[in-house]
Amino acid sequence: PDKPQQKADIQPARSVEVPASNSLPAELRYTELNESRLKQYLHNKSSLLAEQPYYDAIMSAARENNIHPLLLFAITGQEQAFVPTTHKQAKKIANNPFNVFYSWQDYNTTIEQSTAIAVRTILRISKDRPEKEDAITWINREYAEDPNWSKGVRSIMQAMIRYVEIDH
Repeated sequence: PDKPQQKADIQPARSVEVPASNSLPAELRYTELNESRLKQYLHNKSSLLAEQPYYDAIMSAARENNIHPLLLFAITGQEQAFVPTTHKQAKKIANNPFNVFYSWQDYNTTIEQSTAIAVRTILRISKDRPEKEDAITWINREYAEDPNWSKGVRSIMQAMIRYVEIDH
């Protein structure tokens, strides 16, 4: 007779609760992605954001607010070149890699707070976007003074998508 199998101590999979909607287009809403490839991409950029607590703070905010994580990381790429570990002020810059409230020098907080502010800003600006307007260009109107900011963010995000999804 077969022996009864012991029950393994299996933890239930963590369900991903993502808010149903926001004003972002579908391609800028949260999606699961190959996180090992994302971390590899960030490591290739010598990014402090691949480390804790920075990585998890950005990923959690993306999930909780239904924003594509690569959009948030692309903004940090545009604003602070992903915070290279070689920069002598990297740990301070990594507290506000989104340059919320003008810059990391003017507003130095925690990664959790700066990410929350960046997310709220993106969602607030996106609410009144006309359907035919490009979402990243629309966000640029208020998020950054540089009129080419959206081009940089879009280009970085596209490069990240190509790298992260290479083996999908």
